[in-house]
Amino acid sequence: MKLVDALVTTLRDWDVGYVFGVSGANIEHVHDAIHRLGGDRLRSVLARSEGGAAFMADCRARVHRTLGICAATSGGGMMNLAVGIAEAYAESVPVLALVGQAPAALEGRGAFQDSSGIGRTVDAIGLWRAMTKLVARIDAGRTFWERLHAAVTTAL
Repeated sequence: MKLVDALVTTLRDWDVGYVFGVSGANIEHVHDAIHRLGGDRLRSVLARSEGGAAFMADCRARVHRTLGICAATSGGGMMNLAVGIAEAYAESVPVLALVGQAPAALEGRGAFQDSSGIGRTVDAIGLWRAMTKLVARIDAGRTFWERLHAAVTTAL
């Protein structure tokens, strides 16, 4: 099973309902998996902007007293998502942000929307540490469940 399938199946089984986001090169596999595996229990809601997606996740979390989830690609998408995430953080609203990244083997080598912090690229980890309770990067399958659990537990 692919990690993205495990993630989507888990979110579906937790009845979170929706993942708000804007698709892009490094996150499209999440939206594809939601389409394939979500059924009528998990839907991808595509927003006009990543900031809007973050605010939609924030609103869902506040109104339904649950975990809100948003998704964006790296680079500019990640930067746009940050506005809504900063607001959720300031108000202690439980929002999980899924941010795609360029392939690790290409970090610092000119990959599209590289956010590794290598050279003159944005440091995604540093950015998110400034406005979230927890940053969890999935580097290998063996860390997936532990980091997902930590992220959700910390958010809630």
